Amino acid sequence: MGLTSLFLDMKDKNVLIVGTGSVGIRRGRRFLDTGANVSVVTKYINNDIKEEFIEKGAVFYDNSHLDELIDKCDLVVAATSNHELNKEISIKAKDKLVNCASDISLSNVIVPSTFNIGSVTVSLYTGSKSPLMAKQLRKKIQSVITEEDIMNIELQEHIRTLLKKKIEQPEDRKEYLTQLYQDEHVQELIKENNIVEAKEYVNTIIKKL
Repeated sequence: MGLTSLFLDMKDKNVLIVGTGSVGIRRGRRFLDTGANVSVVTKYINNDIKEEFIEKGAVFYDNSHLDELIDKCDLVVAATSNHELNKEISIKAKDKLVNCASDISLSNVIVPSTFNIGSVTVSLYTGSKSPLMAKQLRKKIQSVITEEDIMNIELQEHIRTLLKKKIEQPEDRKEYLTQLYQDEHVQELIKENNIVEAKEYVNTIIKKL
C-alpha cells in the first residue's frame, strides 16, 4: 500500500457505515461530526446511540438497501463482526474509498486515531501494528503540548495576518515570525495567559515596519 497522510473535507460527502460495533460507532461519530451524510446499515444497535446518530443526521437502513447505498456513497466503512461480509462489501465498493475494519489489505483509506488539543489536530497510525501503543503515544503527546503552545499558535496566526499586509516575500515574513516568537516579552505575556496584551504588543512592533 502506498499510504500518505491527508485531511479530507467530508462535509456533505456520502458515507456508508456497515456494522455498529465499537469501530462502526467510532467511525460513524467521526464522520457525522464532520458534516458528512451518513447512512448506517446494521442489525443491532444500542437505542441511545441510534438516537444520538439520528439527531446528528444519520439515516438507518436494512441490508436490502446495501448495494444501492454502496453505489451512491463516496466512502464505505465495512465494520461488521463478519469478516467475510466485510470482504464482500469491500470488493463491491472497490471503486470507492474503502475502510475495511477487519482487513487492511482491502482498504484504500485508513482512519487513524485522532484527537484535538485546542486548535491542534493530531492523528496517529502505527500501521495496524499496535492500537495499544497508539493510545500510549496519544497520552505522551497530550502531556507535551501545553496551553502556551496553543496561545502561540493563535498569536502566530495574528502576526501572519498582519505581516501579509506589510511584507510581500514569504521568507521575509518567516524571519519576523521567528523573531516575534523568540521575543522574551511576548513569551512572558504568553506565560501570564495574556494573549490580548501579546497581540497589542506585536501590533505596535509591526506598525513600525
